[in-house]
Amino acid sequence: MPRKFERTITLIGEENFQKLQKATVMLVGLGGVGGYAGEALVRSGIGKLIVIDKDEVEASNLNRQIIATEDTVGQQKVEVFAQRARSINPDVQIIKHAAFMNEENLEEFFREKVDFVIDAIDTLSSKVALWKYCQENNIGIISCLGTAKKLDPTKLQITTLAKTDTDPMAKALRQIARRKEVDLHVPVVFSREEPINKSSEMLGSMMFVPASAGILCASYVVRQLIDITNN
Repeated sequence: MPRKFERTITLIGEENFQKLQKATVMLVGLGGVGGYAGEALVRSGIGKLIVIDKDEVEASNLNRQIIATEDTVGQQKVEVFAQRARSINPDVQIIKHAAFMNEENLEEFFREKVDFVIDAIDTLSSKVALWKYCQENNIGIISCLGTAKKLDPTKLQITTLAKTDTDPMAKALRQIARRKEVDLHVPVVFSREEPINKSSEMLGSMMFVPASAGILCASYVVRQLIDITNN
């Protein structure tokens, strides 16, 4: 038993742990949500991660993103994440794409088998395009909705897009999804907390809600992969 995963194996069993070791998870977006989702997946023993993010770490990320430190500002997020992931588990495979996923290039990222996708994209059209592709190709996916302008992680929940309320992003996504003929029962993490400071043009955020949302996404993926689905 690998010492670093002995508590994981004690919880879920060797057979389930091997399922995680053999799994490939695609993570789109390495910001406040995606960084914590990726961290949780690495520490859970996922064998291969495909990470997609075009951005560099910025000083404004320091208040909430796990890969952001004074030393990593200015570096590509995918490179920083890969280095951090391998410092936790040197055996994890990381495929890096310093790119922006959109409707036109989406298929290029699926050149190998993907077991599950975590959508932590900000652009609405790209989110819906990714949902549509996964639904049409029978690939598991969970999507994170808006986490900015919120402070209370206890208001987060996992549901489907069809059952969301309160979140302005969810309303806009439902409209796009209907237009694109995308099933509204895509699993999502969303918050029932009313946005704070609605009048501000800047999307103010602290780590509590994005980090918790990312960990919820990772938990959902792991439970699906090992067929432990109780919430």
